[in-house]
Amino acid sequence: MKYLLLILISTLNVLVCHAQKNDKKCNADVDEFVKRKMKELAIPGMAVAVVRNGQTIKVATYGVANIEWNTKVTRHTNFQLASSTKLLTSTLLLKAVYEGKIKLDDAVSTYLNDSPAIWQKLRIKHLISHSSGIRNFDGDPYAATAAVVTALKDSTLEYEPGQGQHYAQFDFMLLGYILEKIYQKPFPQLVHDEVTAPLGMRDGAFDMEIKTGGFMRTECILEKATTYYDLNGRMMAYKFIYPQYTYTAGGYFASIDDMASWAVGLDRDVLFPAGFAQPLIYGQDSIGAKKSEFSRAGWALETENGITYAGHSGGPGLGDVWRFPARGYTFIVLANDGELLPGFARAIASFYLKELPAKTGIRKFER
Repeated sequence: MKYLLLILISTLNVLVCHAQKNDKKCNADVDEFVKRKMKELAIPGMAVAVVRNGQTIKVATYGVANIEWNTKVTRHTNFQLASSTKLLTSTLLLKAVYEGKIKLDDAVSTYLNDSPAIWQKLRIKHLISHSSGIRNFDGDPYAATAAVVTALKDSTLEYEPGQGQHYAQFDFMLLGYILEKIYQKPFPQLVHDEVTAPLGMRDGAFDMEIKTGGFMRTECILEKATTYYDLNGRMMAYKFIYPQYTYTAGGYFASIDDMASWAVGLDRDVLFPAGFAQPLIYGQDSIGAKKSEFSRAGWALETENGITYAGHSGGPGLGDVWRFPARGYTFIVLANDGELLPGFARAIASFYLKELPAKTGIRKFER
């Protein structure tokens, strides 16, 4: 028995050693790939994390967070997540569903007074999967959320809920308004109290930008990266305006440490068990006669070589996140190049998952 135990321990040590050597090589290959692409495409700064089964096996930072000050990117540099913020909103919704505070099949009218007749078929699941038919609001970016909801009630639907699908922001805005009513907290506090704090995400926040008279006011966020784009060969700083009523859909700043903690927390069932969440994160409903482009939890879905993965990008490539449930991996890329297209996270995945075809053609567009 003792002899067999020693053989077992020895075999496990060999396997662990092999995995560690493989990780080390993959990590080094990723470093070389990222640095080469950053140089080719003149990307100012980036950060990368790889999480596997609740363990962070790689965190790396590259380049500068701020060109003016030549400030290097660190593990705590807070990048604009843009639409990758939706992953946090989805996490919050999953937690609320798990705790019995809301159901995906609940009618939106359950939570709103004076819902119009055309909203009677509208369900929570339609908001999270971009199949609500709600039109965009093009009014004051500093309006109160309640005023925007009233404006949406007075408008027509683009299509009957569940019968069409288009990627938009205001279905997520209405979802956030409902969650605020359920928890009796403003959305930024709600995300902090229910998601980021329990998961140990200590760096990021919304900057709460608002126009006050003749100037813009924002809250201070430590190590906040500046976002850039190329204008006639010169790097220009810019900031996209995220109305506070669309914070459910975009606008959160997070570090690579934060996002790695988010992935680790999901792996370790900190907020809800994987057995509950996976059918929602990776499952699809039908939209009309077609399969939904988004999962029941609002994540983008892909399948290659029989491998299903889900996540979200934003900005379009400021945040880029994919989770591979069957392989236990999460790949996270944050950047401050406003012309970068999503693709880095999927490219990096192929270094660790040999079953995936290599897709290393990283591209930018002209803003």
